[in-house]
Amino acid sequence: MLVLKRHWIRLLFRIHQMKLLAGSPGAIFRGYSAHLEPGGKAYDRHLKQEIEEYRRVHGGGGEATSKPNIPLIEPAPASWLDIQGRAATRIRDATGDDMYGHVLSRLCARKGVRMLSLGSGPGGLELQFAREARSAKIECIDLNAGLLEKGCAQAASEGLAVEFRQGDLNTILLPPEKFDLVFCHASLHHLLELEHIFHQIKRTLKTRGELIVIDVITRHGYRMWPETRKVIDKIWKTLPAAYRVNHTSYHVKMIDERIVDADSRRSNMECIRSEDILPLLEAGFETSAYVPFYSLCRRLFDTMYGPNYDLARALDRAILDWLWALDCYYLGTGVLKPETFFGIYRPKR
Repeated sequence: MLVLKRHWIRLLFRIHQMKLLAGSPGAIFRGYSAHLEPGGKAYDRHLKQEIEEYRRVHGGGGEATSKPNIPLIEPAPASWLDIQGRAATRIRDATGDDMYGHVLSRLCARKGVRMLSLGSGPGGLELQFAREARSAKIECIDLNAGLLEKGCAQAASEGLAVEFRQGDLNTILLPPEKFDLVFCHASLHHLLELEHIFHQIKRTLKTRGELIVIDVITRHGYRMWPETRKVIDKIWKTLPAAYRVNHTSYHVKMIDERIVDADSRRSNMECIRSEDILPLLEAGFETSAYVPFYSLCRRLFDTMYGPNYDLARALDRAILDWLWALDCYYLGTGVLKPETFFGIYRPKR
């Protein structure tokens, strides 16, 4: 009787999976997230949580900054800024320039270059591009109206040619052949309908247009790859308690006996389909540049644990230097997979 019951449970589960796959052309790639559909209740709950999270990160409501020229960029601890600088050097060594330089050079290539930034948030990077590329026309699209209001007010106060528009990138329709450049800065890993947005990017780029991306490519749900988890767990055991204080997961700071590796898809859109970003990019676009980085360091130095490090202290600096060297070694030998990448792409026609 128990065997029969298990058989029926497995059969019902397989029927449920088939229904999910039949409901959306992208569902076959999605796994856990296949039950989410734009317009559904679960989808709306995930979006609401996403909006609230970034409202909190960027300091509350949608009010504009009171002073001009303040970058509207997500705050980060000094250790993470240091690691980001090292990643920028890695990109520069591999491609001749860092991400910022690649975008700016294209915006300054001629007068009237049009750039679309997808998932811009309040537009901190985009406003800085506009300050240096005065003839360029930049359009920012994001889901979060409160963040867009901040950027719009800042652009108006400085007279910058940056427009802000609210839109859900999972369903948005973009105009044909309008932009010379599409910029996605850590936004694709928040999207469910990757096939849709990549189609729209190809549609809106001009004939010789380019897509520039920096994004997160962890396992779905911002989980670690199994081999990464094994290495991280061994490192974690060697770190004193002061370096294992979690600053973001709980209502109060707490020491983690084991590093956090929760599945973010249960509550929000973080890394909802992050494993699918590269395969879909490679299927629809020609790769002009690709630079992988962060096999370990994202886990240890971002906003969760990064505030534990004071780079003025010799031990803290030594730990960071060692972990960066180890990160690069594991990437170079192929032992660990990258969790982030930079890329430049052209649509396959």
